[in-house]
Amino acid sequence: MPDQGSRLLLLTDKFAPHRGGTAVVYTEWCRRLREEVTVLTCALPGTDWQSFDRQVPFRVERVPFLNVPKVRFPLAWAWMHLRAPGLVRAVRPDVLHAGQVLETGLSCLSLKRRFRLPLVVHTYGEEIQHYRQRRLPRKWMTRVLQGADAVTTISEYTRRNLLELGVAPEKIHFQYPGVDAAAFAGADGSEVRRRHGLGNRPVLVTVSRILERKGHDVVLRALPRIAAAVPEVAYLVAGTGPREPVLRRLAGELGVAKRVVFAGRVPDEELADYYGAADVFIHPNRELPNGDVEGFGIVFLEANAAGKPVIGGNSGGTPDAVVDGVTGFLIDPNDVDAVADAAIRLLTDRDLARKLGEQGRERARTEFTWERAVERLRALNRKVVAEYRHPGEHKQ
Repeated sequence: MPDQGSRLLLLTDKFAPHRGGTAVVYTEWCRRLREEVTVLTCALPGTDWQSFDRQVPFRVERVPFLNVPKVRFPLAWAWMHLRAPGLVRAVRPDVLHAGQVLETGLSCLSLKRRFRLPLVVHTYGEEIQHYRQRRLPRKWMTRVLQGADAVTTISEYTRRNLLELGVAPEKIHFQYPGVDAAAFAGADGSEVRRRHGLGNRPVLVTVSRILERKGHDVVLRALPRIAAAVPEVAYLVAGTGPREPVLRRLAGELGVAKRVVFAGRVPDEELADYYGAADVFIHPNRELPNGDVEGFGIVFLEANAAGKPVIGGNSGGTPDAVVDGVTGFLIDPNDVDAVADAAIRLLTDRDLARKLGEQGRERARTEFTWERAVERLRALNRKVVAEYRHPGEHKQ
């Protein structure tokens, strides 16, 4: 039986089988919370959500998703807003969770006031930066954040942004994501290397959507210098995205096209082996002028869990995911020479690479388990519910 006072209702527009960091986080939480949680989300096309919902040990309710350009997500948010009150009456949660600060946060704030329930809002980083630059979204976002009983963050970077928006420090709670370290510990990249013709070559690997903020282009620009020091080096890009044609052209212009392999979309069951194929995991993520930024970077934990040293951009929430000089290197993501230097160092000093990879694996295995993440979430639920029901009695 769940703990008394721990039943929660989560509203989110990102949930499995949709791929992406926040969808992974919420899905892993719910797998472990089991009957303590009900999820209201949308039925994204192109995913077998019916099979997924039948197999999970918690309740999932989905609203239709009309694939109409520009208005498809706003329509889904409106549909969730209309569906939510009936679901609250049906499941009688003790606490509401908004998976997004605006998209579902506004609905949850309305539910909080209507049904007199405490509210937890989850934040990541990119959305905070994006919305704070626009007057009306910033106003709405601030209203949701200040109306919440607790706000979670996954990095010190996002915490600072929340403080700048006027969120009370005592409301902010770290809620780091986790990683299934055991699933990556036995990563064997031999089949991936064979499939892509990499053999025993030194290989840099990036696993991510191909987006501008991910920094693939910086790695490409660094490849000529890396190749001068490590002649057989290859770069394996796992993932798809709108920037792939740009990267293919750039690789050709730089004369490194024969060193670069675009692997396309990677099935979940093969993800560990792509990390296993790496000598070094490289992901020089950066912040864009429009506020697009990496909130944390679960990929760094996954690569570390596979025993690989990592190179990440010193941007956004990445310093919470990568311990510089311990599990990998943090570099200036806009400095091509810095990227090249870090890659050359790890590709040529195998003892150092092995040491950082082993230290990263131990950190992922002990500090970032999903079980620890869910226990922190349960503790936060109990705290928020108790303080809401008995204000003033639980202040430290």
